[in-house]
Amino acid sequence: MSEAMITASQPSFSPSFTAQSTAFSRDGRHTQEKATFRLPLWVWASAGALAVWGAFSANPLLTPAAILIVVVSTQLLWRRGEPPVLAFACAMQWLQAAAVIFYTDFYGTSLAEAGGRPEFETATWLSLIAVFVLALGMRIALVRCRDSQHARLVAEALHVNIANAFIAYLISFAVAAIAERVAFAVPPVTQLIYAFTTLKWLAVFILAYCIIEQRAGYIFLAGVVTIETAVGLLGFFASFKSVFFVLLVVALTSPFALRGKRLALSVLIAVALFVFGVVWSAIKADYRQFLNQGSDQQVVAVSVDESAGKLGDLITGFTWDNFINGLDSMILRVGYTSYFALTLANVPDSVPYEHGALWLGSLKHIVTPRLFFPEKEAISDSDRTTLYTGVVVANEERGTSIGIGYVAESYVDFGPILMFGPIFLLGVFYGLIYRGFVIHSQSKLICTAMASAILIFGAYTIETSNIKLVGGNVTAVLVMSVLYFIFGRPFRAWLEPRQR
Repeated sequence: MSEAMITASQPSFSPSFTAQSTAFSRDGRHTQEKATFRLPLWVWASAGALAVWGAFSANPLLTPAAILIVVVSTQLLWRRGEPPVLAFACAMQWLQAAAVIFYTDFYGTSLAEAGGRPEFETATWLSLIAVFVLALGMRIALVRCRDSQHARLVAEALHVNIANAFIAYLISFAVAAIAERVAFAVPPVTQLIYAFTTLKWLAVFILAYCIIEQRAGYIFLAGVVTIETAVGLLGFFASFKSVFFVLLVVALTSPFALRGKRLALSVLIAVALFVFGVVWSAIKADYRQFLNQGSDQQVVAVSVDESAGKLGDLITGFTWDNFINGLDSMILRVGYTSYFALTLANVPDSVPYEHGALWLGSLKHIVTPRLFFPEKEAISDSDRTTLYTGVVVANEERGTSIGIGYVAESYVDFGPILMFGPIFLLGVFYGLIYRGFVIHSQSKLICTAMASAILIFGAYTIETSNIKLVGGNVTAVLVMSVLYFIFGRPFRAWLEPRQR
């Protein structure tokens, strides 16, 4: 091993580890750091001030409720020094439920007036409550997990060879690229193959976390961000945001997450994500039309050089008016309660409640994999949306899929009260994933990275169908568990090579 690699794999211990992660009792013995994390006073004060402001907004009840729900949910789920991935998932779903509230507040119009029907306000209330119930389920799954895993996480991270971690990322990048290309070409095992894309985000989490804790190797992190952003922008979908999601969770994985340099880093990542999102929202229609050459399919029919040239032209000609239009477009796209509102207007008046058939179907979907049941009927999100909303939407024939989301599906199954039962259980399921990988694992860094990679992308959207949520997460958990069982030890040995 070269001297440079030895230096990278044995950095000096960071102050955050020595000062905070290890506590001692009066007799000098080591005691475990508690997981309790209290949000700073400034967070509560800001939330209170915003809630008071919201009481005088165009939505005087919805606005304060939305603000308090996200803060209380975050307090319930944030564990000291651990990745706040559960809080992140709830916050992203909250954003989809609440974005339209603040959008209409800005224009001084109530949600009911803006939507043209009372169901829009009802859908927003039910979505916000659903996010809070989901958070309660997650929290219940963590009952009696009193000790923080921060000390062990940092201890392992400080012995990782950053160069080796970067090589692991490059390998996982290639594996993920192959999996994305192959998965949909083999329908019987699509979910199984696609689950391998989780490996890339596992590697990004490990690399980013170790770099931040060791305070070294930032060139590797810059390389990862550059690669992922470039690949994401040159593709059909806005996949560039994924790396920023992981970086945000990593930046907040600290007892000092909401103060000082960590807070500044988190804000910087959030701002970068926001700016990229606005720009993408402004140019994506023209850019996608160029990529698919007017075919209206989700395909790239031009070369990389042509894609890059078109992207450069759109960004070069970007104006402030484009930015404002992109901001409006992004807010309206992030908000995802309109289909739920249409569902409320249509069910049960025109279409009866399903009495659990949708959630039962999602469970049946798991135990009847297409590999062994090739005759299993494919579920179309768009067809389901058309049925329950009464509005015809674009389907797979036009290269897209539009769902009403798992919250609306829960309503279709059980109505406006009992719908929260399966949502609570879904939260418990997410919490158990976190508990199994993070709390009860032996290799804290690798398993925490697994849980984060699964939950960041498997639990953060309110628009996803229950079949995809349950099936996708179960498959990812099984695949990651098998890979860890087979390759966990050699992978850890690769990350932490012994010094001779």
